Amino acid sequence: MKKKMPHFKSEKEEAEFWRKNSPLDYPDEFKEVKTPFQFSVEFLKKMAEEHREKKKSVTLRIEPSHIYITKIIAKYQGDYYQALFRKWIMQGIRGELLHNPKIKQSIRASNIHLLNR
Repeated sequence: MKKKMPHFKSEKEEAEFWRKNSPLDYPDEFKEVKTPFQFSVEFLKKMAEEHREKKKSVTLRIEPSHIYITKIIAKYQGDYYQALFRKWIMQGIRGELLHNPKIKQSIRASNIHLLNR
């Protein structure tokens, strides 16, 4: 059954709807445009900022040698060591999700989205 797009009373209501729904669920509601459309750089930066997940500070006890080595690796990669730790944590999470579908199912049931970072 094809979904019909609802009518919106305000831009705020429409924005909330699209935050929770995908245009791919409404393929018959859109027309193909022959002229390509481009967003301004300022608009794209603003959207990226608004949709970036906020980070929460946590305390971890990590061996000083691991921190030291991570700082060296980060320096060679041109990144901050904290960002490298976050990257490694995300890689570990993705690895767990690949090897344990029940965890992935539980995360989906919680409506938590893992962004591609």
